[in-house]
Amino acid sequence: MGQLKQMQIVFVPVEDRLMFRVNTSNRQEFRFWMTRRYVNILWKAILDMLKKRQAGEKPPEEVKKEDPLQAAMLSIEHEKAIEKADFKTEYQESTYLPLGETPVLLAKVAVKMQPDQTVPLLCMHPENGEGIEVALNEQILHSMCRLLSDCAKQADWELKLDFGEAEQFFPKPGLN
Repeated sequence: MGQLKQMQIVFVPVEDRLMFRVNTSNRQEFRFWMTRRYVNILWKAILDMLKKRQAGEKPPEEVKKEDPLQAAMLSIEHEKAIEKADFKTEYQESTYLPLGETPVLLAKVAVKMQPDQTVPLLCMHPENGEGIEVALNEQILHSMCRLLSDCAKQADWELKLDFGEAEQFFPKPGLN
């Protein structure tokens, strides 16, 4: 797979699933289905990655505790990253589909470090067969969070895809 160029997540009501599409710099497109259960597991993996990265050298037992200040800091970090993201450019479809036209149903989530240990890889795979491994820089990570959250709300799945208790410190505009 080439370098990630674009990604799109849309809710497909007739399937009651999210379709995740990735377009690469060498014009390959990969299509995946995400179920409600999968999105919930994926969100927890992403949130855990963000917390660990933000915590730095804290002991693992401290990272697992719910920390309202950490949630607030994650929320601020997220808003700053989202301000820089491009959600307006239309997704550019490709006819080169290495995994085929039919989206692959994702079943497994893992996070591992690249050999150079600088950027984590989000590994998303089906029960059997090929999946995708995406290098998660700050911008991609937060953009993915935004897309997942927006689509899960549209799907009315009643998942809590936010950064914990951050809203009590920094409420979103228009919500009281």
